[in-house]
Amino acid sequence: MPAHLLSLTDGPSILLDKPILLFGRHQECDVQLNSKKISRRHCCIAQVGEVLVIRDLGSTNGVKINGERVVEGVLVPGDELIIGNFRYQVCGDVIGRPARPIRGG
Repeated sequence: MPAHLLSLTDGPSILLDKPILLFGRHQECDVQLNSKKISRRHCCIAQVGEVLVIRDLGSTNGVKINGERVVEGVLVPGDELIIGNFRYQVCGDVIGRPARPIRGG
């Protein structure tokens, strides 16, 4: 099953079907999330080797993985991801964490 974000709130579930996906309110974003808690260019998720990496792009309300605010982090199946006021569970074929952790913010 391809990697995807299963919506735990009213937002859409999201298929992670590109090497890099840009999330935000701006019309040029790959994933448009319409909420005042979402920045115009909020964050991006990239497939880096065998892992998914999320990076906050300087948003006001941030990104959280399992309740911890991060600037950058690795996503694995079962993680809860919060982008602004949208909650997701990471699902599908994501290999796992790298040997060296990526620092949060």
